[in-house]
Amino acid sequence: MVDQSDLPFRKLARQYGSNLCYTPMIHSRLFLEHKRYFESFNLFVDEAKEDGPVFAQFCGNDPTIMANAMKKFNTKFVDAVDINCGCPQGIARKGRYGAFLLEEGDLLVSIVENLVKELDCRVTIKVRILPTGIEDSLALYRRLVDAGVSLMTVHGRTRHQKGQLTGAVNWDHIKMVVDAIGDRIPVIANGGISNLDDIRRCLEITGAAGVMSSEGVLEYPPIFTGTNTVATSGKRTGPGRLAIAREYISLEEKYPNKQGGQASGIKCAKSHLQHFLYEDLQSGGEVADEARRKLHCSKSTADMREVTDILERLQAERGHKVEEEKLGWYMRHRTEGEDEKETKLDIPQVELEDDFSGCFGGMIGETGECGGDGDGDY
Repeated sequence: MVDQSDLPFRKLARQYGSNLCYTPMIHSRLFLEHKRYFESFNLFVDEAKEDGPVFAQFCGNDPTIMANAMKKFNTKFVDAVDINCGCPQGIARKGRYGAFLLEEGDLLVSIVENLVKELDCRVTIKVRILPTGIEDSLALYRRLVDAGVSLMTVHGRTRHQKGQLTGAVNWDHIKMVVDAIGDRIPVIANGGISNLDDIRRCLEITGAAGVMSSEGVLEYPPIFTGTNTVATSGKRTGPGRLAIAREYISLEEKYPNKQGGQASGIKCAKSHLQHFLYEDLQSGGEVADEARRKLHCSKSTADMREVTDILERLQAERGHKVEEEKLGWYMRHRTEGEDEKETKLDIPQVELEDDFSGCFGGMIGETGECGGDGDGDY
């Protein structure tokens, strides 16, 4: 994911049960051409030793450029390199990468073959279901395994299912992928994961070797510990969102901005706080407004700590109870129980613009920024 899985967040996720993490998505060409962008993702040796297992995730569409970027990254510090073919955003369409690269099968296969030949580490891939259907998807996935992919993560949605059109994930499609290639490589299921009950149900339905969470774990890293599950009657048994935010800030202080694959530094950190504290920040009232303004203007971890202090006051005034906390940011494009149903949406075949078009430019000092600077959702 763009500008999200920075080193402090990866360490936070590991504290709560994640046993494999990915770097933020790295743009291959920018990594080769821009010194500042390269430095934002360069894994330092000492930190890399503490941060495993970890896969380095790249996007791109040129076999040579991608191989050179991955070599420059120094792959001996990661366990694998991953090709991002899951990003559905407009910026990926313009750059011919992410989920759009899946629709250029011959090019994608040639990229995999070249990486397998050129690199001394394993090559993995993250995919979505092709808009043309599951049978076309399975045919492509078989070709990718033949080309040398050693692990595949499958998001059970098409690239059209994003934002307001996210809809329900189709775990039955993931099961079909497992049945088709799961005897050759591990298949990881992705989509519709918000707690341990979802993980167990997903593994039972799909037969996958593991489960990946992206948005669910971004809002609440302890989802792998079983909080807010049927077994607890929907009550949160883990730490509250304010405690999580403060843990992250402490890790951000220990591993300073611009080091160890932290992407855009303070912008990235502010984006995490928006996710953790979404329900408080968008709750309305003068105190929540004050916290939003403070987060928008934050330039340091000290400023971000003040945001958590403001929201602690808000929670106290409202008689807040941690055990009653629910996911909010994760649910912004979903409804309760949605991911338990089979997808039967008539998704229009149009491209929607998104909020990520300036992400890469913002990282190298060009115009445009991600929501991590206060311009995203609260």
